[in-house]
Amino acid sequence: MSDRRAFLELFLRQQQDLHAFVGSIVRDWHRSEDVVQELALILWEKFESYDPQRPFGAWARGVAANLILRDLERHRRALPLLSPESIAAVQRAYDEIEASEPGAELEALRACVASLDEPARHMLELRYTEALGLDALAQRLSRSVAAVKKALTRLRARLQECVARKLAASGEAPGA
Repeated sequence: MSDRRAFLELFLRQQQDLHAFVGSIVRDWHRSEDVVQELALILWEKFESYDPQRPFGAWARGVAANLILRDLERHRRALPLLSPESIAAVQRAYDEIEASEPGAELEALRACVASLDEPARHMLELRYTEALGLDALAQRLSRSVAAVKKALTRLRARLQECVARKLAASGEAPGA
């Protein structure tokens, strides 16, 4: 497999997590997007130094943390209120999550989402995959913000109940 293809496969698998990691530290959405774009370029350029024995996500988050810390002085207003220690703690938390295998909860959630009707799945996709805010989501769906909030609240409750039922049926406890 070529280095380009290997990089793309690894990066695309981690892209959402990298967005979440950077977004959990960089409070300005636009700056967060800029950091992720710059991160992709740096990862591409440094891919030769990546050790495939290490998880790609952990390596990429390490590069992201260094990039964020380097930019701290240049973009003081847009970048984190977090200390370097806090950034490291967030990075460790993501690494721990990545190290754990997808469990029964995730499988139950996937099954529950798959059982939803198309409009509900579409709303969840727009909200969580495309990361639309409530205003943009309401506009896209031609609904009021209040109606979208209520629909999302009901969908989350429905999914939570569905996951709990599936876990109870399989003998798994939520959060185990």
